[in-house]
Amino acid sequence: MRSEDRAILEGGTMDSHSADMVEFGPRTHVLVTGGAGFLGSALVDLLLARHCSVTVIDDLSNGLLSNLPVGDPRLTVRAFRVGDPAFNAAVRDEVGQADAVFHLASPIGVQRAHKERFAVTSGILESGCSIVEACRLHRRPLLYTSSSEVYGSGRDRPITESDPVMTDIRPRWGYAAAKAAVEHLVAGLLFDFGIPAWIVRPFNMAGPRQRSATGLVLPVFVNAALRGEALVVHDDGEQRRAFLHVADAAEGLLLVMQCRSLQGRPVNLGGSEAVQIGKLARMVVEATETNAPIVMKPSNAVYGDRFAATYDRVPDTGLLTAMTGWRALRSTKQTIMDCIEHKRTERVIA
Repeated sequence: MRSEDRAILEGGTMDSHSADMVEFGPRTHVLVTGGAGFLGSALVDLLLARHCSVTVIDDLSNGLLSNLPVGDPRLTVRAFRVGDPAFNAAVRDEVGQADAVFHLASPIGVQRAHKERFAVTSGILESGCSIVEACRLHRRPLLYTSSSEVYGSGRDRPITESDPVMTDIRPRWGYAAAKAAVEHLVAGLLFDFGIPAWIVRPFNMAGPRQRSATGLVLPVFVNAALRGEALVVHDDGEQRRAFLHVADAAEGLLLVMQCRSLQGRPVNLGGSEAVQIGKLARMVVEATETNAPIVMKPSNAVYGDRFAATYDRVPDTGLLTAMTGWRALRSTKQTIMDCIEHKRTERVIA
């Protein structure tokens, strides 16, 4: 942990309200990119519950309109694909009308990052540059969701914000490098132009509306178990993750954007309950009350020899808790159960 972070923790004080913090209420209009996705739609729900008006920009490649209350008069949805000539114009227009911007839009999933390095990396950079430039032009506060992928293969201890980021050239890490590059642009809004900006690095979010098609482990396990198919655990299954319920994640994003002292610095957002992936598979089988088998398979047998596997990836969220009071309220078990319930209510398991 950095010395300034340690000083904050030891001081034990939370940030007070200030003029460049964002208040979320009936007079606040918020732009959310990627708002039809798993995390984005949870954030939209929370903003609407705070009586904000919301505009969503989403290319609907990962998100679904059914995730959103499209009949709510306070909600506007605009569908644009990154690279479309209309995308940049739409971003400039919507950022100019917003009081605050959350940039969540991003390709999702290790499989896609590994197999489509150019498309994934260029998409993150192009959308990030467009959003940051629009916020610079209109001087709008921006919160950017980066990724815990920037930390690379993981650590044998909780990861702090001061840990080095990934510079490996293997295909998977193009995603991480692009995320880290946009972090620099976002920080530049604050330090070069005086525009409030925040950077959040989420760890293993999970819960309702997360799709197995993205390749993320919990919905993949739940989907397989409900179908009675094998849950495939990579390598020895002892790698650990700390899963964070999407509702807790959305609350964390709002709290970060209301904290002046967290501007311009990376902030970890994740769970505190470390679970081995092999154990997670067993928990899913037990929770679904099925007899789905669990099989072990080397990750390079699935992705090829150039795949970069990750080991323990558990966050230290002490900075976020000290500055905002945020804590994860929902356990891994509840997150699993909520994911299962959502899958069971879908007419088609997907």
